[in-house]
Amino acid sequence: MGFRYIAKKQLVFLGITLFVAASSASAMDPKFELDSKELSASAASTVGSEHRVFHKRSGKRIKGEQTSSRVTHTVRAGDNIFKILMHEYGFTNTEAETCIEEIRRDNNIYDIKKLRVGQKILIPMLRRKADGTIKKTVSPTIITSVNARQSLKLDSPVESLTEQDASQRIRRTWDALVPSKKADAKPISLSSPSFSLTLDPQRYPVYSTVDGGRILVDSNGTIPPLVKSLITEKDPSIRILSESPSNNRRFLTSMLASAGFYSMEENFSMEFGTDPKLTVNADFKIEKNKNSLIKQDLALVNAGRETMPAAIVALLKKEGFTLHEPFASHKTFLPSSPRQIYQITAKNQTGIVDAMLGSLSITPSVDRQMDVFAADDNGISLSVKAERYFERIGKKYVVTRFDGDPVTYTLFRILETKGIQVVILDQKDDFKKISEKLLARIGFNGSFRKHTLIKSGSSMYTLQMSGFMLEPAAGNDSNIFFTNLGFDNVVNDLLKENGYTLTTR
Repeated sequence: MGFRYIAKKQLVFLGITLFVAASSASAMDPKFELDSKELSASAASTVGSEHRVFHKRSGKRIKGEQTSSRVTHTVRAGDNIFKILMHEYGFTNTEAETCIEEIRRDNNIYDIKKLRVGQKILIPMLRRKADGTIKKTVSPTIITSVNARQSLKLDSPVESLTEQDASQRIRRTWDALVPSKKADAKPISLSSPSFSLTLDPQRYPVYSTVDGGRILVDSNGTIPPLVKSLITEKDPSIRILSESPSNNRRFLTSMLASAGFYSMEENFSMEFGTDPKLTVNADFKIEKNKNSLIKQDLALVNAGRETMPAAIVALLKKEGFTLHEPFASHKTFLPSSPRQIYQITAKNQTGIVDAMLGSLSITPSVDRQMDVFAADDNGISLSVKAERYFERIGKKYVVTRFDGDPVTYTLFRILETKGIQVVILDQKDDFKKISEKLLARIGFNGSFRKHTLIKSGSSMYTLQMSGFMLEPAAGNDSNIFFTNLGFDNVVNDLLKENGYTLTTR
């Protein structure tokens, strides 16, 4: 397709040349006449975008099973949301962006980058005018009815970067990734004996590439196909990119793919530690040249709007990664409820019990004598020693360790028949067993396992750690987590930044 497309433009170029040569003639041979539509066409230049224009205007039957205002689409290998919307159903960039949140909500999709092959998703239908163009659509999530007598009101959308601001941020990031030469930064200017062509550098910015080429950005798709043909014919090293910087992810994908890097990997992920385990995700990982890995000169690029925490940026730097976030801004985390982590450092069973009870504001009695049989008329009494005794919400509790004596064990079981809650620890019980026995007996709901303590809204990073998580009880919305694990300053900083209060006992 590309070869035939260029050949056609070459014929048009020949027509221009002949037109200049015969400018003094009173009339032009009709076979050299140029179609005015061809000269002023402003359709998207890439093969993919031309396909989308054709797809929307051709009236071709869309794929999938249609239901009233939606279409059910079955995900195939290699599919992503933007590919489905634009290639399969003829959406433009703006239309696809508008519908993303609606599609995520209707299909319960948390991460649009992780679709499953065979998964069925509902795609909203776009209404079309009689001429085949698409009517402006508004996501129902931003429409609110004021009252029966007033018209519908559109809430202001979330503030986004202007195209100029996005372009400036891209330029700073790109200059750090690919140091530009003065010659590369010059505007596109081409000439021959028959024509002269210059492009406004503000409207059509130029970026350097690693392999000596240049990227010409036509963000609004306004360069006519004829002009594109002239540019690529005269300078094949120029790569014309028809994407807008305001569409962060798509623009970065196209820019990085055109830059000539040694390798570029999307949806990169790496793990630090096992327990706690920190998982860091990045939209792109770049090796600038074949020695980047050896020299630890690797780049990560994110297209999201949330800044990676400083602790992670520093950790990545130590590992040889430089992080670039052209569109990010700092976001202050405000937890919906208090979050408390108690780090239990005691090593013996008694110390662990005391630390956990203290974290729950419980002060137990030590070595309390508990009556099994109280003194009667015969003057006989029987008691057993409990290492820890406490009362909570009208109930009595004892904690003891089983020393292998069956008589002592039986006496504590008799105490249970008197309504006392007994926790008996075996000699081999570790922190996991102690926390499970003690907290379950007290009446707290929860579980001991590896919990995800942090999961950023943009899935940029997650932090998992083993411990006992107390589920919020009625009248208590706080989240309490017990762990005996040690962790470094990076984990400590991330926990605090995400609203956790840390207490060591």
